[in-house]
Amino acid sequence: MKRLVVLQDTTAWRSLEDREQACGSGEVAPLDAIDESVSRRSFLKLMGASVAMSSLAGCHRPAEHIYPYGRAPEEVVPGRPQRYASAMAFAGTAFGVVVESHEGRPTKIEGNPLHPDSRGGTSAFGQAAVLELYDPDRSRTPLERGEPRSWDAAVAALRAMAEKLGDGKGLAILGEAHRSPALAAQLAALKQRHPAVRIVRHEPISTVNAQEGARLATGRRLSPVYALDQARVILALDADLLHGEGSAVKHARGHADGRRDPRGEMNRLYAIESAFTVTGAAADHRLRARSGRIYALALAIARSAGRPLGVELPEPGPLEPEERRFCEAVARDLVRAGRQALVVAGEGQPAPVHAVAQLLNLALGAGGTTVSWVPAFSDDPEGPEALGALTRAMQAGEISCAILLGGNPAYSAASAEFATALARVPLSFQVSGWVDETSQVASWHLPRAHWLESWGDVRAEDGTWSVVQPLIAPLHGGRTDAEVLEALLGGTRSAYTIVSDTWRATLGTQFTAALFRRVLHDGLLAGSAFAPEVVAAAAPSLPKPAAQAGLELSFRADAHTYDGRFANNAWLQELPDPMTKLTWGNAALVAPATAVRLGLADGDVVELKLGSGVVRAPVLRMPGQAEDSIALTIGQGRSRIGSVGDGIGYDVMRLRLLGAGFADGATLSRTGDTQRLAMTQEHHRMEGRPLVREATAKQFEEEPDFAKEPDREHPPLFNLWADQPQEGHRWGMIIDLQTCIGCNACMVACQAENNIPVVGRDGVLRSREMHWIRVDRYFTGSESDPQAVMQPISCQQCEQAPCEQVCPVGATTHSPEGLNDMAYNRCVGTRYCANNCPYKVRRYNFYNYNREVPELRRMQHNPDVTVRTRGVMEKCTYCVQRINGAKILAHQAGHDRITDGTVISACQQTCPTQAISFGDLNDPKSAIARHTEDSRRYVLLEELNVRPRSSFLARVRNPNPELA
Repeated sequence: MKRLVVLQDTTAWRSLEDREQACGSGEVAPLDAIDESVSRRSFLKLMGASVAMSSLAGCHRPAEHIYPYGRAPEEVVPGRPQRYASAMAFAGTAFGVVVESHEGRPTKIEGNPLHPDSRGGTSAFGQAAVLELYDPDRSRTPLERGEPRSWDAAVAALRAMAEKLGDGKGLAILGEAHRSPALAAQLAALKQRHPAVRIVRHEPISTVNAQEGARLATGRRLSPVYALDQARVILALDADLLHGEGSAVKHARGHADGRRDPRGEMNRLYAIESAFTVTGAAADHRLRARSGRIYALALAIARSAGRPLGVELPEPGPLEPEERRFCEAVARDLVRAGRQALVVAGEGQPAPVHAVAQLLNLALGAGGTTVSWVPAFSDDPEGPEALGALTRAMQAGEISCAILLGGNPAYSAASAEFATALARVPLSFQVSGWVDETSQVASWHLPRAHWLESWGDVRAEDGTWSVVQPLIAPLHGGRTDAEVLEALLGGTRSAYTIVSDTWRATLGTQFTAALFRRVLHDGLLAGSAFAPEVVAAAAPSLPKPAAQAGLELSFRADAHTYDGRFANNAWLQELPDPMTKLTWGNAALVAPATAVRLGLADGDVVELKLGSGVVRAPVLRMPGQAEDSIALTIGQGRSRIGSVGDGIGYDVMRLRLLGAGFADGATLSRTGDTQRLAMTQEHHRMEGRPLVREATAKQFEEEPDFAKEPDREHPPLFNLWADQPQEGHRWGMIIDLQTCIGCNACMVACQAENNIPVVGRDGVLRSREMHWIRVDRYFTGSESDPQAVMQPISCQQCEQAPCEQVCPVGATTHSPEGLNDMAYNRCVGTRYCANNCPYKVRRYNFYNYNREVPELRRMQHNPDVTVRTRGVMEKCTYCVQRINGAKILAHQAGHDRITDGTVISACQQTCPTQAISFGDLNDPKSAIARHTEDSRRYVLLEELNVRPRSSFLARVRNPNPELA
């Protein structure tokens, strides 16, 4: 007998004493190894020992019982999801969401159509937030100097510290730039009890510059709120307002609403920027310029438009002929638009640029139409200067206790040596969802509850007030910031009580139980937006544009991690950057001309120096990047966040002067090393193939059928399904390239809905990414100054499907409703179908990617979709599970057909611009049937005669004739 597998343990127990000792110590043994030398006699001894062990209480498996509902909750129907309204605080605002829950498990996030910052759509960050909830690397217990402690011990330490506070001198509260009235009330109560407490707000990416710019322009610290749906001419000054900044979902929807009908009056978007952004790709005209050059160009536009309200502006300095022509044309266009014009400055631009933008808006009469100003949410010190002052106070020994509510300043403020300063504070408490870089320095680490398992509240940028309600009990016993402050104040109120007490105190007699239930149902308090302020231009003293020298470093939010908070989110790390198509890391983006001058190629590792900061990073040549300006993204290079994000990419925080959007005087040197970049799309030209079809507004007016291909003849082929009577449903999809901005939200929505796994950096390098929908990005024009076009591609559901003809086992079949179905259990993985697919949209799982998924993360899986194992083909199914669910509900209601709009695919539902239409082509009253009559409609690779059910509406640009 060579091997007998009896015990599922790594250890073959030599004696009963060994087994008892291991069980008593709590050792957990893995499942597969056994001692090869076990003899028959030893085997019988072990069996006898196992019988004896069965009586040892210390070795029994804990008793687990499954009980049926004694009385089932009235609203819970097994197999039917529930949906609850909530809100996600992010990027200086709040996004209203509707969260789908299956028997108590939140699995999917959608936008709340009632909320002004969502309007039914979400971003990629919003879609991926549900994965954070089930992150096994989340903090699970309070830690004191790295040692586990109980919450009782942590609360006792907080209260012991509070008893010694007196007037609060020496206590500092450093929090994120929250917008929670409940948390603000807690901080106000703390300040009332301890008047000398120092409260500081800090975000690596913040709206401080916008508020300071409004103060320079109007004399008051205000927050601008933009309405792109009211604008006819929009100027973005280094602002990625459609994707990466502020209320991006609302802005994207507003911009799309102004372009949805190219036969009418379309809006026009101008972008001046250093790095190619999603907003720049959507722009009708884009001027590339170094970030430090934006101020001079903004002054030139303002002076060309006329002195705003009589305010004297500095001279912009000399301009290049191309710059002067662009600025003068933009100024004239803004003046023609008048009150329907809008000028927006980016968050990374300094306050004077924001001041010029707001002065222009006032001069054009845009106040109250495309822009309004509301009070800043908090008067507490905020921004780089406030954080710098706090850091100096800690270094000087003026702070005896610090409480950090969220954030990770040891990482995000690395250039200010915040971690060194915090280490000098005798006692510090950090409230965070993960044990991160700041946790290594703080005295205490306290687990923070995720917003999907918390009671809270938040106001959007316009003041709309929402309640954050939990979908599940805290998985790891975390607590909210308000609860931690409640403990510090000596109270015992729960998070729910804190929130309801705040609403009751704020609303007074208006507060009722019925009103609060309505708020919970709708996700917001109707009519709670701030009243816009009446403002007038001040007479600011603005500086002259500074001269620039050397290489410029421009710092941007990372498309995968934002400011680092999503670094441990695998969905986002594997999501391609919308412009570079880079995954699992970041790169230093350089202009092609700069790369040629410096002798750089993609993947070359360079050393960047700025002041005392030094960073090594790979290079990626980026068409459209401003020359001598290097774009860097913050949020990567984390050293302590979790199993997903640790060591991914490189950290630029030491190069970033505290809060700066850009800096001059950097040096670059080659190291001789190279690094492969994990990109999902490496070729960026269409090579003359009409994949994305576009025209100008004038061309469309002269030739409405420009998207057709009249010169090509397609031989008739027998089509089994097209020749059959078209009864029942005939599903189809149309994507409007006119409004699609390539934000990638649809990709994450599809991943969450259909249980799509991640493959990791090595899998992407092998071109094995599993996304069922991808967004192709192409450049047109010159490499130095191109235009960009986006095109989402998924399974086209061909009526004459090439994949179906070659499958040897009939795993891919055609349904009577026109869907290209997949029978996963029948597929044997020959991959013939993938080779025969002209659109390359079929995905093959080379490994069992779900085998290693932790049990906690599996709680996110959609129970309506099969979790595939290794060796089968996967692809888009038009969310057939949603179609079938709608059919069941229609049948129960006694309807013969599904009405239009009942079935909404995951990608369609999340799209912030409503660029995706899905429905029944057999229903002449459906929205998609009307779209099929649009002269801009075309199908991809029509010459193959595969007759796709998915089609596209061609893009129409609206260029300024003066710049055409």
